[in-house]
Amino acid sequence: MANLLTHSPKPRAEARQNGRSFKSTSNFCLIAILLGSTAFAVCGPVLAQQIIAPDNSALRGSIQEKAAQPQNPRNTRPADSGAASSDPLSSANSGIPSRPYEPVSPGALPADDDSTNLGLLGVPLDNDSPASGPADNSGGLNPPPSPQDLVIPVPAQRPTAQRRTAMTGDEEDADREQAYSAGAIEQSQESNPAEKRVEKDNMPVSAIERRIPRLDPEPFAPLGIRAGTVILRPSISQGLRATTNADNSADGKSAVLSETRLRARATTDWSRHSAWLDFDGTYDKTISGEDYSAPNIGLRGGFQLDLGARTTVTGAAGYRYRQEDPSAPTTLQGTSNRPGVQELDGTLGVRHEFGRFFGDVKAKVNRTSYGKAEFGNVTVSQKDRDNTFASVALRGGFEMSPAIKPFAEVEIGKLIYDEKSDFNGYRRSGMRTGLRGGVEIDFGEKLSGEFALGYLRQGIDDDRLKAIEGLSADAAIKWSPQRGTDVDIGLLTRLEGATSPGESGSVYYEGTVGIKRQVRANLDFNAKLIASLRDNKDDTGLDKGFGAEVGVTYWFNRFVGLDVSARHQLVRSDVDSRNTDETSIYVGVTLQR
Repeated sequence: MANLLTHSPKPRAEARQNGRSFKSTSNFCLIAILLGSTAFAVCGPVLAQQIIAPDNSALRGSIQEKAAQPQNPRNTRPADSGAASSDPLSSANSGIPSRPYEPVSPGALPADDDSTNLGLLGVPLDNDSPASGPADNSGGLNPPPSPQDLVIPVPAQRPTAQRRTAMTGDEEDADREQAYSAGAIEQSQESNPAEKRVEKDNMPVSAIERRIPRLDPEPFAPLGIRAGTVILRPSISQGLRATTNADNSADGKSAVLSETRLRARATTDWSRHSAWLDFDGTYDKTISGEDYSAPNIGLRGGFQLDLGARTTVTGAAGYRYRQEDPSAPTTLQGTSNRPGVQELDGTLGVRHEFGRFFGDVKAKVNRTSYGKAEFGNVTVSQKDRDNTFASVALRGGFEMSPAIKPFAEVEIGKLIYDEKSDFNGYRRSGMRTGLRGGVEIDFGEKLSGEFALGYLRQGIDDDRLKAIEGLSADAAIKWSPQRGTDVDIGLLTRLEGATSPGESGSVYYEGTVGIKRQVRANLDFNAKLIASLRDNKDDTGLDKGFGAEVGVTYWFNRFVGLDVSARHQLVRSDVDSRNTDETSIYVGVTLQR
């Protein structure tokens, strides 16, 4: 039993070894046959679809990874290095390769043409030549080319985002047109129009109300004080005047005067009508030299009412206080003072247009009163010189053009003295008549005003006195030859009475030309010329006068300015008491608001 147990394994082992060798060989062959048939059954349809397509062309392209996994789950397992290198359906390292490059825009790459590399039944030939078009590593009969032999066509260079940003519209359009012309696809303009530059829809929009800063044309002009619809512009000047003839008389002496001037102008800011008020007062007082004191005050206002489109009502009133001119022929000679003169006047007019014709009616009233004259300790009243004048003027004309309107005017009035006879027993009241013809001019800011010539006569009730009559010339013209330059031209005719026995009076003419030039915004230049002529009706000849004045005003700001001026005036007459000569220089400061 022991021997049996000891020796029995050896013959069994030999017997089993021979039988297992035969069985293992046969089993291995059977398994190989089954695996080969299974592989042929599985891979056969796939290879057939890969080799021949229904349209007899080789199928190209890669198999989607997700679509391949459920059909052959075994391929998802990692293969060893030897199997991976010999399997023509897989890539060298990572199994199924990635999808090849496909350009977004059609026509960027030329169409694939493998007609020269296809064999029988459309199977690509393995002639060691790379196929045209992108490399196909998705599998097939041909092995994948090596990286050295792989040639991948590169599409035309497209402008990057930065380059597009730097290019202008014209350069971008030219670049796009060149890219389209280089492509293989050519399409008609109607079916596929060329791409156009997209217009921006977020362009900045300006504000509805924009404040555009504008330079002030008059940065040194007074601002004024507004009270509702009324604007008040006051100013005051204080300075020193050195003169060679303080009282402007035939025997006047030099002096240094303190001169104070107060001016104010109020205007309305109404939409239709208008009104204004002016005040001008000057007071001179001697500081050194000849004793002299002379106030001169003027106040005047007016209004204009537009009653409809063709009717206008105007009115004005004024008051003035002054001292009588010692060189005037109407002044009492030998007085120790200069009598004061008060003048009060008012006008009211209505104007209506009848098509191209117009009519104007104007009423006027003047009141003049004289102060007492002093002869040493004796005071003499001058009430016999106080008078009132009232007149009515009728004017009619036609419109030659909107800027030129000729007219004719007739005036009828009455001069009435408070005393029926003066101290010498002469009755100086009488009727006044006048006839004028002229033209109204309105060229806007360039030229405006009126000019009239005529004949004026003042009758006297006393038969011992001759009537005062003569040529009449009146004008008030504003002319601006260029911006910043204003020229004022004025003419007036005035009838003057007399106080001496047997004298009727005189006709006084005066013409003025004033020029104001704004050299700079803060520098004003002004000049004035005055010429006068007095025609005496008492056989004493003519009194001729002339005056000139120039001045400069420098404004430090809107409120403070420096004034410097010089003037010269003279009168020449056949009567020695009427000859005067005066020269003066003024330096002062002006404050305005």
